[in-house]
Order: sequence, then structure tokens, then C-alpha cells
Amino acid sequence: MMHRTKVFAEDSREAMAKITRELGQDAVILSTRKVSGGIEIIAGHRNPLPGAEEETPFAMPEPLGEAPPAPAPSLPPELDERRDHFARLLAENRDVYRSPLQARPQPKLGFPPKPAPQAKATPVPQRPAAAAAPASEFDDKRFRALEKSVGEIKSMLSSELMLGGLKSLVPAFLAQAGTVQPEDSDKRFAEFLATRMLHKRPPILTDGPRVVVTLGPSGAGKTTLLAQLAARLRMRLPDEKIAFVNADTNRLGAAEQLRAHGRILDVPVIDVEHPAQLTDVARSAGSRLSMFIDMPSNPDECSALLAVLEERADALAPMVRCGVVAANLSAESIDATLDRYPHVDALALTKLDEARITMSALSRLGARGPGIAWLAHNPHLVRGLSEPDHAMLRDLILATLPGAVSDRLN
Repeated sequence: MMHRTKVFAEDSREAMAKITRELGQDAVILSTRKVSGGIEIIAGHRNPLPGAEEETPFAMPEPLGEAPPAPAPSLPPELDERRDHFARLLAENRDVYRSPLQARPQPKLGFPPKPAPQAKATPVPQRPAAAAAPASEFDDKRFRALEKSVGEIKSMLSSELMLGGLKSLVPAFLAQAGTVQPEDSDKRFAEFLATRMLHKRPPILTDGPRVVVTLGPSGAGKTTLLAQLAARLRMRLPDEKIAFVNADTNRLGAAEQLRAHGRILDVPVIDVEHPAQLTDVARSAGSRLSMFIDMPSNPDECSALLAVLEERADALAPMVRCGVVAANLSAESIDATLDRYPHVDALALTKLDEARITMSALSRLGARGPGIAWLAHNPHLVRGLSEPDHAMLRDLILATLPGAVSDRLN
């Protein structure tokens, strides 16, 4: 005997949920129709009696994702149409077969929802894999990037407080550029900075007559360096015509010091108090005499004398402008000297026996200037001056690094 139940709900989903709760999974849908305000479904649950003919119910389809089994062939014709109608309802509401706890009521819409547009996947272009450069080859592009990075941090080099940061940053840039390995970073850094500081083409004083001028602040050692350069020329070319020109007459002791060097080297000393007198000396010397001119420390007087020499450049021997930087100068003083004399041909690092040069000063010399061509270790005319090579500058830099073990130049 078939027990029937009529269910009314707003939609078929809610009605099927009620039928499942009341009659269970074996319920048989007998009829469905739309009524005002929702849908009406009549369902039944068979209760077979002895000797009674069993009615074949409509089998419930399997859960979502599995194909429903084929209906029994002995289904009555009046149920066949109901079965098809119910199958269409199931196709539209497959979530009915969720359990009551999983079923989520959906809002009733007066129109069928449109599917959300799907974004088209844009294919990402694949870059061709760049061939890895051999580790032994030097990468010029990476080195240029390294030089740019060093230029960006040169403002830090003027402060001694930033020395620790400099030692950590610069080796890191070098390691990224593939030029160094993490171990022995102090030595690698010293070699890099020595390459930047060394003059690539130092001036030659023995290739014919020269006009040599020393430029720098007072107390930098201009007079001593001038005498050391003249002594070097006298030793290599004993017959060369040489003359000292004292243009720094306002500084006490400068003339006496230059005359003392002149007596030792057998070189005459000419005193010049006005730019006009330097014009007469240049006219009489011509291009056959090597003049070593001790320029004044006052920037205005020095500029006036340089202007006279440049006007007479065609009639004089080739001129070498040597910037003098003492070891006790700060990075700011080095900047001021290079700003005041931007056209120097080479730099000389003096008074290395009197003061220990700082890392910030060495770094500034590596970032600016034409390069170091001479090192003045002491006032001795012969043994006090040297033309540095890469190894000499490297050792000088290592001596300034905190914790580095290296002998200083004497």
C-alpha cells in the first residue's frame, strides 16, 4: 500500500528537501505541478502487504557526479512522464542530493542568473635563457655597474663613522660583480682601490725640458716635493738646464728652503714677486730650460701666475701641473684642493712620515683626480720620493684598514 504525502514549497529544491526528510531516500514522486507561490509535489512511500501487487517506484538517481541507473522496464506509463519531468528537475537542482546539513538555501531570482565572465588567460612570453658567462671571464657590464655604485656611495667616504659600512658595502659590490670572493675581502678591496688611485699615464720629466708647478694649500709640502722632482731629473740628466723659480715670496721660510735645495743640487733660484716678472723669466727661458716653479699657496695669486704661464705656453716647454695632497688632509680638504685646481695633470701624496692617511681620504683620491703619480715618504731629496706601483698603493691602503696587518711605507 502506498502512503502519499503532498508537499508545497517555493521551489523544487526546498520541496525535495522536505520529501527527503519526511519519507527518506526511498520516496517516489507521483506528481509535480506549479501553483501560485511555488510548486506542489505529491510523493509516496510504499508499504507492501502480503499478496498485494507491489508498485514499482521511481528510483532515486545516484549522487552528483555519477550517471543515474536505468529505470525499471516495468514502470507504469503514467509514471514515465512524471519520471522524465522529475529528471529534468533534478538536472536543474542537483544540489538537492546534499544532506540537509549541507544544503544551503539559494535566493529566489526572477530571471535565470548569467554565468560570470571568465578572464582570458594571457600567455606570458618566455624569455630566452641567457647563456651563463664563464666564471673566469671578466664581465665589463657588471664592472661598469660596480663603478656606478661606488660613485653613488662616495658621499659616505668623507666620514670616518661610515668606515665600517664602507668595508661591508664595497666588498659586497665587488662580490656581486664577480671580481672577488668572500674570503680575504680586505686585500681584495685594497687591490680595487689601488687600481682606482694609480695614475694610468704618469708625467715623464726626463723627456726634454719641462715647466713643473706644484699646486696645493700651505704646509702640504710643495717646496720639498719640487726639490725632490728636480733632484730626480738632475740624477737622470746631469747636463739638463734647470732653474728654481720662487713665486711664493709671501710665505716665511719658503725662499730660504728653496735656496738651500738649490745649493745642494747646484740649481739657480729666481725670485718672482709679480706676475709681470714671471713673464720676463718665461720669455728669457724659452723652451730650452726646465723650470721648477714653487707656486704661492694663496689661490688668487696662484691663479694669476698660472694665467701668465698659459699665455706663454707656446714659447715655453711643456707644463706639468702637480697637485700636492698631504697625508694629514681630510677628505673635505682634498675636495677643496681638487675644486680649486681642476686641471692638475697628476697628484703627489706627501708627508707620509708625519701622519697616517685616513681611509676616507684615500677613497676620495680614488673617486676624484687624475691619479697618484708620486709618493713622498720623507724630506730626503733622493730616497724620499718614489713612483708608486699597484702593490705599493695596495699596501698603503691595507695599513689604514682597522685590524689589517701590513707594514706601512717608510
